[in-house]
Amino acid sequence: MKFCFDCDDTLYDLQDPFRKCIAQFFPDYEGDLEEFYRIYREYGDEVFDLLQNDTITVDDSGIYRIYASSQALGLEMSLEQAADFQDLYRENQHHIQMAPSYHEYFKNTSSEIAILTNGFDDHQRMKLKALDVFAYFAPDHVYTSGQLGYAKPDPQAFQAIAKYTHTNISDWYYIGDNYINDMKGAKGAGMHTIHLNRHHQMEGDAADYVVYTEEQLIALLKKLENRGYVVSNEDL
Repeated sequence: MKFCFDCDDTLYDLQDPFRKCIAQFFPDYEGDLEEFYRIYREYGDEVFDLLQNDTITVDDSGIYRIYASSQALGLEMSLEQAADFQDLYRENQHHIQMAPSYHEYFKNTSSEIAILTNGFDDHQRMKLKALDVFAYFAPDHVYTSGQLGYAKPDPQAFQAIAKYTHTNISDWYYIGDNYINDMKGAKGAGMHTIHLNRHHQMEGDAADYVVYTEEQLIALLKKLENRGYVVSNEDL
C-alpha cells in the first residue's frame, strides 16, 4: 500500500501550540476554544496566497491571524502583543510531538509512505524534524508546497508525489484534515482519500473514509494493508 500524509493537524494536533499560547495570553478566556481556533485558521487561510508567493512572512501571517481573530471575538490585543503571541507560538512549534501510536505504526509498516504539506519549505521541515518523521520517511518522499511551487488543492501538488516516486497516483491514499485542500484536492488528482477529521469540521463525499482519532486512522491503515483492497466504513 501507499499512504501520503499531510502534516499539520494530521501528524500532530495543530491546536496544541495554540492552546498553550491562549492559556498564557488570555488566561481568563472562557469561550469556545474550538471556535477561537477555527476563526484563527480562517484568517490564516485568508492570507495564505500572500504567504505562498512571498508577499508576507510566516510571522506576518501569524501576527495577522491572532490579531484579527482576537478582534473578531472582542478580545483586547495590541499588535505588539500579537507579535509576542506569534513568537511564543513559533517556539511551541519546535516542541510538537507525534502520538506514540504513530511512531509504533511507522516503525513497523511495510507500506510506502510519503508526506505532502502546504507551507514554506524551511518552516514545514522544521516542524517535521520536531516530529521526528525522518526516522521513518525517506527524504525523497517528503514534499512541501514551497519546494514544489504548487499548493494543495492544486492537483499538480498531489501528482508530484507520483511523479517523483515513479508510481501511479491511483495507488496512493492521501490522509489529511482539511476537506477542501486535502480531500477534494487529492480526489480530483486521482488519489484515494482518508479524512482525519479530529476537530469535526466540514465533511463530504470526496473522502473515501472518515476517521476522528489517530487510533481509528491507524486501525484503518492496518485493515487496508492486511486486505490489500478497499474496505468499507462498516469494517472500521
